[in-house]
Amino acid sequence: MERNLRRMKKKKKSRTAVLSALLYLLIGMGAFFMVVYAGEYFFREREEPPAPPLQPGIAETETIPQISPPEEEETWEMILYFADDQFVSLVGERRLVEAEGNYFEQVLEELLRGPEDENLFNPIPPGTVLNGVFSEGGTVYVDLDEQMIDGQAGGASQELLSLYAIINTLTEIPGVERVKLLIDGQERETLRGHMDTSRPLERDEKLIAEVQ
Repeated sequence: MERNLRRMKKKKKSRTAVLSALLYLLIGMGAFFMVVYAGEYFFREREEPPAPPLQPGIAETETIPQISPPEEEETWEMILYFADDQFVSLVGERRLVEAEGNYFEQVLEELLRGPEDENLFNPIPPGTVLNGVFSEGGTVYVDLDEQMIDGQAGGASQELLSLYAIINTLTEIPGVERVKLLIDGQERETLRGHMDTSRPLERDEKLIAEVQ
């Protein structure tokens, strides 16, 4: 009888010990996973902060302004630039141009016709033909034929004034900032070796002697 009681006590102690061990194991595993997941969540929040909101009023793309004459006007008073009688500077001559169709083309055709003042001269070689003209942003591309090169006398003065007669005339139009010259649709490094025509050129006020 006493022996049986001892065996029952031993079995009870063993069962209690096993249950206690399982309980401690479950508690330990629960604590382990809590630490792991809590740490992962903490570091994720540290490493991946929320993106700041976009600032209002900032456009994603910039719209290129269109260059066009005033719609309410039928004619435009333009200033066309020609060489003075010494062929050292430009003189502006006022001219009315129709504000319809391709107004760049109309302005350049007027320029190619030459001055009305007999004391002024057109530095652009006679017979030069306008192939086309178009704008992109603030730059106007002017495509002339080979006569723009072949008709040059070879001096630096004519090359300079023939280029800036075009550039200073077109930059009178609001919105035009630069002019790029093309010859038969192709870029040229220079016309006759004196001026760089490989890039768009800006207005040069120093070449203007007066505006009539």
